[in-house]
Amino acid sequence: MALFSRLLFCSTVLVLILATFAYDDVDQLTEADTDQDGEDPSQMDDEILRGKSEHVRSRMKRDGGSQLPSSFDHNAPFYSGQCFMCPPGPRGPPGVDGRDGRDGRDRSIEPPVTPNPSPGPDRPTTGKTYIRWGKTTCREGASLVYEGVMGGKHYAQKGSGTNYLCLHNTPVFDNPLAGRQSRGGLIYGTEAAPNFGHIPTLARETEVPCGVCLATEKRDVLMIPGVNRCPTEQGWREEYHGYIAAMRYNYFATQFICLDHEAEGLPGTSRDDNPSLLHPVEAACSGASGVGGGLPCPPYVDGYEVTCVVCSI
Repeated sequence: MALFSRLLFCSTVLVLILATFAYDDVDQLTEADTDQDGEDPSQMDDEILRGKSEHVRSRMKRDGGSQLPSSFDHNAPFYSGQCFMCPPGPRGPPGVDGRDGRDGRDRSIEPPVTPNPSPGPDRPTTGKTYIRWGKTTCREGASLVYEGVMGGKHYAQKGSGTNYLCLHNTPVFDNPLAGRQSRGGLIYGTEAAPNFGHIPTLARETEVPCGVCLATEKRDVLMIPGVNRCPTEQGWREEYHGYIAAMRYNYFATQFICLDHEAEGLPGTSRDDNPSLLHPVEAACSGASGVGGGLPCPPYVDGYEVTCVVCSI
């Protein structure tokens, strides 16, 4: 008797649970039968429902088939009440911004390496220019831009420029005024002084030639005073070497230049009449000249001509 009572009680509970689920399904179906605009899905066009199975018709009614656009392909398949081959509807509102991405990894960005183009008529040769004082030729690997003659200021005049120039051998004048202007600067041909005995190729009291050279495919050119060799271990290459030269110490100042160790004088110019002069430069040791403030000796030696070298890289 007790066992029967227990079975009866369990059956009753099971029936009540099933009834509750059935009631919820009916309630949900009833709510779905009326769309959001209050229209009755039973009034859907008969053409939409014609030819459909009872299951599809029921599903379309429940999912609000009456709200489908007129251009909708009613033969499109459905899955769980959703048409997955239908035309796209109106654009919805933008969604919520996504989460921030993860931090990237550090990376060095290097510019792409492009090879140097070969020079040609439409692509000029690149490099660095320098003046070779005392010569009109350039060493192998450099090209001559032009040759000229060295010019500078009068040794006894404090005006005009202090730098030496390599004047072109074939000058071009543009709308010149005849005669000297009383308030203009003057430039003269530069003459080698007679005390260049350490350069046997340079005739005394002759005008000094020069040449402008282009060190092709080079990014820099440097004149180093005090030595006559380039730091080849750093990749530098010699263009030429020689001796430091300038105006005499008790004349008006000019710049220091590196005169080629094989400098030549222009033929037919040995007249000792040029006011622009070029003299060798010697080391002056501390106290030796009587004025103080000289070079450290050693390594320098008082009275020795100072060497120089022009290097490219």
